[in-house]
Amino acid sequence: MVFFFLGLLIAQTIIGSLLLALPFAAGTAYLPFYFTQRKQVQDRLALALLWPEIIDHLISGLRSGLSLAETLVQLSTRGPDRARAIFADCESLLRSINGFPAVFAHIKLEFSDSIADQVCEVLDFARQSGSRDIAIILRTLGDHIRADIAIKSEIRAKHGWIKNSAVIATLAPWILLMILSAQPTTIRAFSTGTGIAVLILGAGMSALAFFWMGKVGKIEEPPRIFMRAV
Repeated sequence: MVFFFLGLLIAQTIIGSLLLALPFAAGTAYLPFYFTQRKQVQDRLALALLWPEIIDHLISGLRSGLSLAETLVQLSTRGPDRARAIFADCESLLRSINGFPAVFAHIKLEFSDSIADQVCEVLDFARQSGSRDIAIILRTLGDHIRADIAIKSEIRAKHGWIKNSAVIATLAPWILLMILSAQPTTIRAFSTGTGIAVLILGAGMSALAFFWMGKVGKIEEPPRIFMRAV
């Protein structure tokens, strides 16, 4: 509500019409939700991009003779800076009753992506089966994850161009309206019944186009089939 009234005040000051300022105020009110959602997506993506480096640390620790538990604990000090806080709880969780299952459940929850689920399942399977080839398995998984991230990054870049073009196309009529509102005839035209109908229809179509563009341009994440307590 604060952003709505702030946008309404600014738009009315610039345009000089309360009616024409309402669509701009509605757009301003949506901005906090848009940027909050975008930041959450970017944070999850930033964590997902750390997995190739994390896997390299796991392989290095295992090949140096450390146990899996010691390797996971060391990630809180030797792993990527952004992920250290997540692995900082591993030591206390390993000492709990659930042990490794609690650690893997914690990692899956904090990273909240399918890559974390895959890595945790591989580690848990290797731990239970006593596999000596866990480093080789992790290397193969790491190569697969790197290739998957590269492909998705290219897709996101192309989708980003399309979405940015769609945003500009959606905003262009409203920017033109703001410029034309400097003329009294524009304000009078949109103060009539027909003008109000056109304004409401335009706002509705712009909102529909914006959300449809977001839905069409959204990259579907793979289903988290391993999201369960291990």
